[in-house]
Amino acid sequence: NMIIEQQIGGDESQQQQQQHQHNISQSDGGDSSPLDIGDNNTNVATITTSTSVTYVNAPHGLFPMPLGKSSKLPHVSKSKAKFKFLGKFMAKAVMDSRMLDLPFSIPFYRWLLNEEHSVGLSELAWVAPEVQTTLVRLQDVVHERERILADPNLDAMEKTEKIDSLDLDGCPITDLGLDFVLPGYANIELCRGGRDTPVTIHNLHQYISLVTYWFLVEGVQKQFEALREGFDSVFSTQRLRMFYPEELENVFCGSGATNYQRWEIKMLQDCCRTDHGFTQDSQAIQYLYDILSSYNRDEQRLFLQFVTGSPRLPTGGFKSLTPQLTIVRKTFDGNQNPNDYLPSVMTCVNYLKLPDYSSREVMRQKLKVAANEGSMSFHLS
Repeated sequence: NMIIEQQIGGDESQQQQQQHQHNISQSDGGDSSPLDIGDNNTNVATITTSTSVTYVNAPHGLFPMPLGKSSKLPHVSKSKAKFKFLGKFMAKAVMDSRMLDLPFSIPFYRWLLNEEHSVGLSELAWVAPEVQTTLVRLQDVVHERERILADPNLDAMEKTEKIDSLDLDGCPITDLGLDFVLPGYANIELCRGGRDTPVTIHNLHQYISLVTYWFLVEGVQKQFEALREGFDSVFSTQRLRMFYPEELENVFCGSGATNYQRWEIKMLQDCCRTDHGFTQDSQAIQYLYDILSSYNRDEQRLFLQFVTGSPRLPTGGFKSLTPQLTIVRKTFDGNQNPNDYLPSVMTCVNYLKLPDYSSREVMRQKLKVAANEGSMSFHLS
């Protein structure tokens, strides 16, 4: 359910996708087994052009959908081409100091660093949390079987009897109805004849290992090889080896990519520049800082998209924004009322033209309208 291809393979441009992601509505999932990771977490956005676009809800970060050995060559080639492009796109973004609004998972970054052989059952929680939760419980059953086999006080018959009585929540392993097929992907067999091989207490450990291996390694190897090839065509992934996988989120996606951080008024005062009619002591500037400090994560993203052209700040936050965010007083001819006008921006230089509104609430409303309606638009002024 973490299909990165849908993030990069649609007909819309990346900017159009970012614009419409704010209109996402959660779809209802049907009944599922403990090991089902179908489309229950897939979101569908209704686009104003009457075109339905599928989005992926990946709270733990994006990761490729596994490909089976029986996948048709045209499909594999198409998938590899997309991931090769993604690799080039990521490398070019780093070279140009551009932030990507693509939340990749930790196992994704491990692959980028050539550390895929270090991934295991614990990392599966980033990719398929429902599956990982169940496998961990099944792993406890495996450990109990190993404890019984290693018990010198039991004879062979007693060991067999105790092992055959092992279950999961009162249900014998054979009654779980599992076979050697990747959960959620009926066309991917974990081994030859896997569809006809039931999971028992005696091969449960193999099932757990193969599910983990297919999700994190075997099923995504072709995609990541293509991604690294694309990345290396711009500059070598070896240059990323100085970072831990957890640090690459900031390298590619900027500050606050994962966790919400409130914008403190003192920080805004230190990082923002006022000019052309405004000073740090101006009432309008005080209103602005107060409003920005109250923003939640979604409001922060909208404001940043409106003012800078990107929904994310670079690593280091506002203080690392180049050029520095500049706020100037928007002027009008004659006796025009500032309350009748929206703020405007020059995103190429992070330049906010703010009318001198009469109250905090008027400014809040005008900023909301501008951020919601003005993002992704371009007008001459």
